[in-house]
Amino acid sequence: MDIEGLRTIVARHAISANALAALGLAMEARVQDKPLAGDTARRIEAVLGEFGVSGIVADANAAELAPVLAGIRVDLLSAGKLLSQPSADGETRHLEASMRQALGDVSAGFPALLKRSIAPQLEGLLDRLVAPGAAFLDIGVGVGVLSVSMLRQWPNLRAVGIDPLPDAIAQARCNVKAAGLQHRIELRTGLGQEIADEDAFDLAFVPSAFIPDPQVRAIIARCRAALRPGGWLLLAMVNPGPDALGAALARFRTALWGGTVFENGEAEVLVEQSGYADTRLLPGPAGAPITFVAGRKPVWVRGG
Repeated sequence: MDIEGLRTIVARHAISANALAALGLAMEARVQDKPLAGDTARRIEAVLGEFGVSGIVADANAAELAPVLAGIRVDLLSAGKLLSQPSADGETRHLEASMRQALGDVSAGFPALLKRSIAPQLEGLLDRLVAPGAAFLDIGVGVGVLSVSMLRQWPNLRAVGIDPLPDAIAQARCNVKAAGLQHRIELRTGLGQEIADEDAFDLAFVPSAFIPDPQVRAIIARCRAALRPGGWLLLAMVNPGPDALGAALARFRTALWGGTVFENGEAEVLVEQSGYADTRLLPGPAGAPITFVAGRKPVWVRGG
């Protein structure tokens, strides 16, 4: 391949970047309830028409569109950060804050997925989440969007969120306060494997794509002690998929985030060896490069 071949590859994939930008602008207009106008609106509508999604974007509500829009922001912001690396501290902080918020916003749609298709496969979990005193452990809580969304979905639920980044916890506190849920969410700065709670939670969520391998293994083991007997661990992980380019890009993105990619059933084996029962692999949202491994703390076990 020569330089012209390289230009062809860049041009072909630049189309995808521009397509994401057009889709994102259309969804942002719907989410913000600020319709686009003029020539820009016509050009964006033409792009949506080529994709066959004009009706979907027009008919979906803001809550449905927001996580999809956040996913576009994550991809475009992360690419921009890599290539620009702004030297001014203020610009860097602003970009990192925007990135954290976008990553958090992607998770806003997870509780609905959990209730609709994941929890019904995990014995007793739905009953636990609606019960008085139900508790959720959010490892790597980030800016708190997942915990906020979980508590909105289940009114009896309380949450503990832990994250090693003080800046992320500060953003989370702002989001929790804006949601009016300070009395139901406890935020802690620290590492997931340092959770000292015992027999305290009905569901623990661990996003391995953002956590280095040794820490993920320690967190999974520690969550077993933190869960109530019969409680569930849900390990979210990258699913590279069968497409070679898609798999390479998924692994690349996870490396940027400092996370872990599990291969060939490794995650299920890890969860089983950590003492969980009923271990199973569960699919993620349609079209998303993510899947879940669930494991249940044996009912007869207490503590570690």
